[in-house]
Amino acid sequence: MERVLDLSGRLQRILEEAEKAAEMKVEEARKRAEEMITRAKEEAENRRIRAQRGDGIEDLTRAEEERAKQEASRILEEYRARAERLRRVPEERFREAVEMVLGEVLPR
Repeated sequence: MERVLDLSGRLQRILEEAEKAAEMKVEEARKRAEEMITRAKEEAENRRIRAQRGDGIEDLTRAEEERAKQEASRILEEYRARAERLRRVPEERFREAVEMVLGEVLPR
């Protein structure tokens, strides 16, 4: 009988050790799963932020391109006005020269 009790005690200890080992494995697996979930969430958040930044950059780029087009249009108009003034200068100078020559040549 004593042998049965001794054997039963050993089996009980083995069973308890196996349960502890199983609990440790379950706990380790749970921790790894939580870490994997945390990493996946962080990666998803990083991707979301990068995507938002990308959209923000595209919007900013579009706005800057529009501003640059408007600035280019304004500068083009300024240069057209300058060019027109420069075209008028030779005509005005020519008229002044003709009037001066005519004033010298023709009697008053």
